[in-house]
Amino acid sequence: MQSIPCPNIIENINQDLRGVSPKQIQNFQLIRAKSGVYVYKGTYGCAPVVVKYFENEGDRREILNYRILARHGIPTIKTLALAETTLVMEDISVSEDWRLGIAEDLEDTTVAKCLAKWYFTFHENGCAAPELDTLYFEFDSITEDNLKVLTTKLPEATELFHFLLTHYEKMREIIYKPSFTLSYNDFYWTNFVVRKDKTAAMMFDYNLMGKGYRFSDIRNACWPMSDDAKAAFSCEYNRLYVGKHKHTRAEAEKLEARIDDVMGPIFSLFTALTQHENLPNWAIEYKNDAISGSLLSKAKQLLH
Repeated sequence: MQSIPCPNIIENINQDLRGVSPKQIQNFQLIRAKSGVYVYKGTYGCAPVVVKYFENEGDRREILNYRILARHGIPTIKTLALAETTLVMEDISVSEDWRLGIAEDLEDTTVAKCLAKWYFTFHENGCAAPELDTLYFEFDSITEDNLKVLTTKLPEATELFHFLLTHYEKMREIIYKPSFTLSYNDFYWTNFVVRKDKTAAMMFDYNLMGKGYRFSDIRNACWPMSDDAKAAFSCEYNRLYVGKHKHTRAEAEKLEARIDDVMGPIFSLFTALTQHENLPNWAIEYKNDAISGSLLSKAKQLLH
């Protein structure tokens, strides 16, 4: 553990909590401080907790997202206080029932099925959430201006970006054609918890939660999993969907997959080329597809 920094931050946390609870955080120990987000361990009353303080207004959307999840019956880590700038949650590291995710969970078919159950509830309850229209959507960033930025950042793929600009209105129409639901957007083993008896699992850390397609969110979740875990996740999710709706998502998923196959790489390239000094390894394949013409071929099939 690091020493306690920024006594003004600690005072801000307790001042913020006075508006929602008579209890205050004690025994602060810093876990992480980065880009205006401070994460502490401490005690809240008698309970060991993790406290997140958001210095910047934009990051406080995570507090709003926890409220949305609670409002729509979606399981999350137990929250003990949601204030304006501060989030207080159960400390999973000392839980009798839950543990933090581990890398090996990405190969565990039982854990994959539990995650599929959580994602199914997340998507089912999320598709009717009235807050959807206010939430972040990754493909919103594929604008005319940003496509022009990509042209300057990756001139070798100018033909691709020019094609998308030429067919911009149709592209936007197709992007918004599928049904939306809540989208987690940030899957990795460091962002979920598992019951110690492996009967349930759920995500946490909702800073990037927004709206999107089921296909894209499931693709994002399955991407780092082993083949067996991916199969277990998909099988369980589809079983739950068919059990409730009495039909598959085959047609809807086909459209979502076609859009995602083009716009997912475009979004990833924009993120990689504008938010990173050097191209991340995960973006190399997308860059190669953009330059080789394979992504342009898919875009033409989608938009013609």
